[in-house]
Amino acid sequence: MNLESFHTSKQCLYIAQGKFRKARWVALSNSTSQALQHYIDRRLGKKPNMPKDPLLLNERGRCLCHPTVYHAFRPLLDQCGITYNKQSGPRIHDLRHTFAVHRLLAWYRDGLDINARLPMLATYMGHVDMQSTQVYLRPTAELLGQVSDRFHGHYLRTIDSKGGQS
Repeated sequence: MNLESFHTSKQCLYIAQGKFRKARWVALSNSTSQALQHYIDRRLGKKPNMPKDPLLLNERGRCLCHPTVYHAFRPLLDQCGITYNKQSGPRIHDLRHTFAVHRLLAWYRDGLDINARLPMLATYMGHVDMQSTQVYLRPTAELLGQVSDRFHGHYLRTIDSKGGQS
C-alpha cells in the first residue's frame, strides 16, 4: 500500500498485491476512515511522503515488517487486559477470524441471504475461493443461536405453507 491507496471520499483502501497477488478494494467504516485520515495527515509531515511511498511506516521511516507489527501487538493486548499465550495467541491473524465471524453474524441478524453474501466476504478477505474463507468461519454460541433461529423460522414457515402437514 502506498499513500495513494486510501480514498477518503469513498472510504476505501486499495490493496494492490494482497494474498495470491490479488488486487481489491476494501470498504472501511467511518471510524476507521477517520483514524486512517488522521494518520495520513500526520504521516505527510514525515519523509518519505511522495504518493508512491509506503502508507504505513515504522519509527525509522521504513515500510512496516511483520516482526515490528507483532511486537507492537503484544503490548496492545496487555493494555486491553487480554491474556497472551505464545502457543494459542491471540495472534494478529486471529483478527481475520473474528472479522469473518462477526460479519456472518451481522448478516444473520439482518436477515440477509448468507449464501449470496459469502462470495463478497471471500473477495473482501482476498481469497480465491470459498474454501479459503471457510477456514476463518468458526461456530460461536451467538452465531449458532442465529443459525438455529433462522432454521426454526424456516421450518415453521414450511409447516404453515403445507397446512400443518409434514
